[in-house]
Amino acid sequence: MKIGYLTGLLALLCGILTACDNDDDFYYPSVQLDFLTATAGVDGALQFVLTDDGSVLPVWEDRSNTRLEVGKKVRIVSNYEICTNAVGELGVRLYAVMNAIAPLPKPEAEFEGGIKHESASVTSLWMGYDYLNILLSVRQSGKHVLQFIEKEVKGPDAEGVEEVSIMLYHAVQSDVQDYAKRAYVSVPLQQYVTEKVKKVKVLFSLYSDAISDEPYAKPDSEKGDVRTYVIEYIPR
Repeated sequence: MKIGYLTGLLALLCGILTACDNDDDFYYPSVQLDFLTATAGVDGALQFVLTDDGSVLPVWEDRSNTRLEVGKKVRIVSNYEICTNAVGELGVRLYAVMNAIAPLPKPEAEFEGGIKHESASVTSLWMGYDYLNILLSVRQSGKHVLQFIEKEVKGPDAEGVEEVSIMLYHAVQSDVQDYAKRAYVSVPLQQYVTEKVKKVKVLFSLYSDAISDEPYAKPDSEKGDVRTYVIEYIPR
């Protein structure tokens, strides 16, 4: 399951365990680690989150004290739990927040300085709410720049199916191999939806040095180090 892969922030949970009356017993809050779309209020604090199952929930407490531009929406990864306020209304308590990498895909011509294709590997990939969520593993040391290249858009066809080809842009300052690092990326897809589009077939590609038998993977035989993942996005 995807939660099994999203372990990058789990160490932060240690501070939120609450002891019960019995010293041998502990209460573990029902904390989730997942992608969310957050919206800031008039003071810049996170006011609402949209979960990947489509629920819009107010933020009752944000222990990360994250601040954004007023009214801005941003894709985040968070340790959070669903809780109630004093009158029983559902909301969320955020324990830790980090920005997901979620820029809009853009054509190759818009990348100044050319296209970079440093290798990365997909640890997990699944469809979120209007986003394709991907957990990447990268090994090079130094600063990484990750973006999305819009290679091609076809359709929609007579059945309302549009095909979108997206490739990972990956630049890094060093070729020195390091221990594996996780990168949480989320590809926005809502911009591909029109009245005539009922489904989007997403082909996500990247240069990878990993050998894998993931169910979505279809190795490109012409470019042996390019791996393509195919997944469907059905607008809600």
